[in-house]
Amino acid sequence: MGTECFTGEELEQIAYMLKAVAHPNRLRIICLLSRKEELNVSEICEETGCSQALISHHLTDMLAKGILKIRRDGRNAYYRLTDERVTNVMRCMMNCRSK
Repeated sequence: MGTECFTGEELEQIAYMLKAVAHPNRLRIICLLSRKEELNVSEICEETGCSQALISHHLTDMLAKGILKIRRDGRNAYYRLTDERVTNVMRCMMNCRSK
């Protein structure tokens, strides 16, 4: 399938999404959130084994790029995916890999 099935604007949106998640830790966070639906920073740190500073950096960037949304409950902030297109793209990429 060639790129003629996508408009220039659609290609820009696809590239933006891929760049926004193109890091193993971000992909790990996305996988966690696709399974658990909503997690706070401490829970993500515990699951990934990464420092709070590193996780906060990735969450802030993905939040700014519209990949995540946040829900505040008192002093706690809970993160979730904005939609499942990101995980769908990851699944498609894994299905297309050579075996």
